Amino acid sequence: MKNNVIITSFADLDREEIRVRKRIKKQEEEIKLKLKTLPEEIITTGITKIVTNILNGELFRSAISIIKTVGSAISGNKEGSEKGGILNLIKTIVKDRLSS
Repeated sequence: MKNNVIITSFADLDREEIRVRKRIKKQEEEIKLKLKTLPEEIITTGITKIVTNILNGELFRSAISIIKTVGSAISGNKEGSEKGGILNLIKTIVKDRLSS
């Protein structure tokens, strides 16, 4: 905001100071209003993102991928697992306890 005010006296300076203070106060009020609506905007954006991902199938693919990874770790189907996963480890412990 360009303001071509010529200040030649203390009265001019006082008037300009009052104008600047009013402009600053108005900007502060606008910022406070924006801060109040910010949580609503974040929620709206988040919901929009989730709905878009569901419609595109990305969220579903990600969930299936996570489930497959966890399932592989539990069942021991992952290549390179030494003892066959958590499920086989639990079976071995139970077998050892029952045989004792």
